[in-house]
Amino acid sequence: MTAYLVLASPGAETPDERSVVVADNFALWAFIAPVIWLMVNRMWLEAVAAVLVLAVASLLAADAGLATVGLAVSLALSLITALEGRNWRISALQRRGWRLVDLVEADDPETAFEIHAARVLAGEKAPAVLKRRPSPRPLVPGWPGGGEMDSIGLVPVERK
Repeated sequence: MTAYLVLASPGAETPDERSVVVADNFALWAFIAPVIWLMVNRMWLEAVAAVLVLAVASLLAADAGLATVGLAVSLALSLITALEGRNWRISALQRRGWRLVDLVEADDPETAFEIHAARVLAGEKAPAVLKRRPSPRPLVPGWPGGGEMDSIGLVPVERK
């Protein structure tokens, strides 16, 4: 069984025929053709970045001494896109206003949507995995705002 994430379109009541069901697994087509897969899924910035990485990989592969490095960079791009591409797609949809409304385990996307629709009609709540939990905020002396902070990667950010 595969885990499927159900995203509702902006302003739509769930379940909706415009809802998107995304599998949380390895994307074979993203491995085979990462740039084309990114463009088909309307991830333009990621596709441009992938083209730039592939251009660098091609330049490295053209040099006789760095052919294996160029091949490794190209293979790494394909592997990262195949493993993380669906998460990038979910993030891109959420930036466009789509809401993550359910997490379903099923054999195929149609069954996952049917399970989601049945849950909504039965009045069940979304799984606890989807609910945002507050993260603990470390106290840093001298940090503006009472010492409460979050971080984006390694960069501290104050949240109000």
